[in-house]
Amino acid sequence: MKKKRHALWIAVVTVLTMACGNKQEQNLQTGKSDALTTEQNVPGDSTVYGLACDGSSNTMLVFLPLTGGDPDTFNISAASERQQIFGQPAIGDKLAIMVNRTNPKVADMVIDLEQLKGEWCFTAEPREMGFEIKSEHIVRPIGISRDQSVAPDSTIAEKRYRDWRIMNGQLLLSEIRRDTAGVVAITHTDTTQFVLLGPDTLVLRFGDGTEQGYYRRSEKLKVKSD
Repeated sequence: MKKKRHALWIAVVTVLTMACGNKQEQNLQTGKSDALTTEQNVPGDSTVYGLACDGSSNTMLVFLPLTGGDPDTFNISAASERQQIFGQPAIGDKLAIMVNRTNPKVADMVIDLEQLKGEWCFTAEPREMGFEIKSEHIVRPIGISRDQSVAPDSTIAEKRYRDWRIMNGQLLLSEIRRDTAGVVAITHTDTTQFVLLGPDTLVLRFGDGTEQGYYRRSEKLKVKSD
């Protein structure tokens, strides 16, 4: 099953990568500019979403908007110097970028959403706790059982996040509640700033100024703890 999923993912990435290079030619031939997604931004969110394309470098980002159209090229030199490149974008990765307000050819921040996904944990007396960021804005708590009650003023370690969003370059982590009719409502949201996103490390700054570091949970540790 894992092999089949891996093969499917490779096929998807290949198609999206080809789209980066062929989109402009297709648009010239058909006159159409098809969106790659129907997903809408959170109200008030000015983040631009797209795919990393071939030709990107440490100073320039070639970017295919998910809203459709030709690939764009953004200067990311200043963002790189200010350490506002979170993750290491690879061809086909879904990215979230903040475009400079005065110069639309400059990206002030780049977030690699593919590298953001995964199981992020830290150890807290002595449990391994954290969350898994998944596709479709889903978050799965790690280290907190379903039956464990969590107070509204609980610490970061005890938060049972279920939803994530990007809002103007910030990561919103939300706790939700589902009533007997199946209606979902957000009960609490933590707005966090990205401090670091590496292959195995995530650091977030919460609203009270607290910085929390996470390590990417490896398959070895996962098997051992599960």
